[in-house]
Amino acid sequence: MASRKRKKRHINTKSPASLFGQIIGDVFEYVVIGFVERYLDAVHPDYELLQPEEGKRVVTLEMAGGLSRQMDNVVAPKESDDPVALLETKWLKDARHHNDKGAWILQLREVRKNHATIRGAAAILLGYWTEGVGMMLMSEGGVKMVLVATDEQVYSTLQNPLDQFLGDDTFILSPEVMRASYPRPRDLLRLAIQLEETREIEVIARAWLEFERIQDENGNMLTGGDLIEAAIDELLSPLPSNPTIARFEVALQIDTGNTIYEEFTDMEHLIEFVSTYSSNAEAILDKITPKKNVKYNNSDTDKT
Repeated sequence: MASRKRKKRHINTKSPASLFGQIIGDVFEYVVIGFVERYLDAVHPDYELLQPEEGKRVVTLEMAGGLSRQMDNVVAPKESDDPVALLETKWLKDARHHNDKGAWILQLREVRKNHATIRGAAAILLGYWTEGVGMMLMSEGGVKMVLVATDEQVYSTLQNPLDQFLGDDTFILSPEVMRASYPRPRDLLRLAIQLEETREIEVIARAWLEFERIQDENGNMLTGGDLIEAAIDELLSPLPSNPTIARFEVALQIDTGNTIYEEFTDMEHLIEFVSTYSSNAEAILDKITPKKNVKYNNSDTDKT
């Protein structure tokens, strides 16, 4: 694995809390990349992990509409540049950024539309992510959520280093308090920078992948690392000899600016939908015209 280029951190930054979170996110991504690379070498040797490298090749996938999207991690066959799986890593401190980071991850769905070779995407997450966000990622974007460790588990690995760093002046890393606002963010940043300079933070971050997360159907406890491996196995499972269409998506772009969108699981309903709107201006107009609320219709009837 290529060594990570160190970033210059400044304690006297205007936003120590933001930089502290950035350090956590950076080391999490670094550890996950190394973990994925080793797993691919051992279990899926025909594939490799492409990743953006400063000053070198930047992995960029063209999206529908001509826009480009820089990907954190792209898995591709060693003998091809065509992407087959997309991975994103994200650290989340609190629920206030659920929508922002969730929406960013959902862009993976748009990238997939322009690349038929992509089989799926996984969001490898750390911190205060909820089950509801995971359901949203899967239902709206087809993105598999892999929660490696919670914020409580992350802070538990930082408590002892903080105690040693601050001595008698230490404080408790309470998840509830940290979600609202980092207490003494400058001290937290000083700790993070020291751990980063000594590389101890990488050892701590690897422990995040070892927390037990869920129990499988056989009663075995699975760690965050196990869940990452399972997601990769699923994304890189061999293609079947007879793939079939699981779902149809149709978006009719009307010249008025409206969009009529439907999803189907069988061809018959798809053909019926297209036939209904392909050359029927009346049906289109009925679909895109706002309807009166029931209470207003009842009001009109009372007046007569």
